[in-house]
Amino acid sequence: MSKTCLILDCFALTYRAFFGLPTTIRTQNGNAINAVLGFYNTVSSLIKQFQPDFLFVASDCPQPTFRHLLYSQYKAQRPPMPEDLKSQIPLIKELIHSLSIPLIEMPGYEADDVIGTISSNVPENTHCYIITTDRDALQLAAENVTIIAPNSRANKVFTPEIIQYETGIPPHRVPDLKALMGDASDNIPGVPLVGPKTASRWLKKYGSVENVLDNAHQLKGKAGANLANSKEEVMLYKKLATIDCNVPTYCCWKAGRLRFDANEVRTTLDNIGIRAAIPDVG
Repeated sequence: MSKTCLILDCFALTYRAFFGLPTTIRTQNGNAINAVLGFYNTVSSLIKQFQPDFLFVASDCPQPTFRHLLYSQYKAQRPPMPEDLKSQIPLIKELIHSLSIPLIEMPGYEADDVIGTISSNVPENTHCYIITTDRDALQLAAENVTIIAPNSRANKVFTPEIIQYETGIPPHRVPDLKALMGDASDNIPGVPLVGPKTASRWLKKYGSVENVLDNAHQLKGKAGANLANSKEEVMLYKKLATIDCNVPTYCCWKAGRLRFDANEVRTTLDNIGIRAAIPDVG
């Protein structure tokens, strides 16, 4: 019988919750708990919907990653975390702990890399659902891996077929696409004058960014000339955009089994100041 594994992107869901609910949601002491409430509601809804056998949460670390060492401007444009959100991170971690969900993070790597490593090593006959708003994760989609972008109305589902249809390339070529067209969210410049349509067209014709670079002399126009002058940079951009699926982390599938003490969860919710139902686990 097929099993189900959920892997949650902690900060992607935390930011979504923080900006999706008003900061007027506070405790009697005046402390903001909107992100905690939104995060819990998302997790509770996912548990009800999927009834997963395994559940993990992957998180970023505060330390610089290997990508920052390769490119100092990586994500440099992002503003600091709002203070009202920063104060809620310990509460979210406490909530995750009360649900007995492993929270996995690895210094030097991003949550995406942890997610990629876990999803690449799921047990046999297990389908993995990655829950994130980060489109970098699209490269991880496979026959047994589906990406779910949570939405208040209807979750957006990304399978390999859907990604191929929407982008014109298979999931494993997403880093190639980003290397060519850039990614503003990660501050990856890409090649000047190369947008998603041009990048997709080149990849359809040549298959990979390496082959595109080998044939740069055949690409006409200013975009082709820019590519020919940016070969080293493009390969760096691809490395920045590629999720490392071999993070030296330990993933215990027994620990990831979904089971928790409802009384402990209730106590944690009460201490935080949240009134919400606790999901049933089959």
